[in-house]
Amino acid sequence: MKEKYFIVNKKVLPLVFEKVVEAKKLLYSKKCKTVNEATQLVGISRSAFYKYKDDVSVYVEDNGRNIITMSILLNDQIGLLSALLTLLSSYGVNILTINQNIPVDDIAPVTISMTVQDMTCSEEELKEHIKNMKGVLRVDLLAKS
Repeated sequence: MKEKYFIVNKKVLPLVFEKVVEAKKLLYSKKCKTVNEATQLVGISRSAFYKYKDDVSVYVEDNGRNIITMSILLNDQIGLLSALLTLLSSYGVNILTINQNIPVDDIAPVTISMTVQDMTCSEEELKEHIKNMKGVLRVDLLAKS
């Protein structure tokens, strides 16, 4: 049987649902080490947490979250990937995933997916900034969503 989902304003839901979400955040962020600690902190029972934990989550609307994926070839040198990430951060890019393969012939292929809605330059300008870094051999835009 296929499950059905509803999007409901939290103001009409029992407070326990919101507290379950808070407890889950405390656990995921490692601010609390145990379910007992998290549930005590938010003021619900462990049984209420376990009853709802798999069925309650926050809906986050995708408000124009632009994601791009770039393939970048780097020379295999110490600190180059770190410098690249610092550059991306300086332009307001948020890194979602990084995949770096083992270097072959001193060339390290890297694929980076990032959100760019807060980016302070255009995608083409970002690509040029990356290309101009010492040790960057090639930059390609693989995907855009």
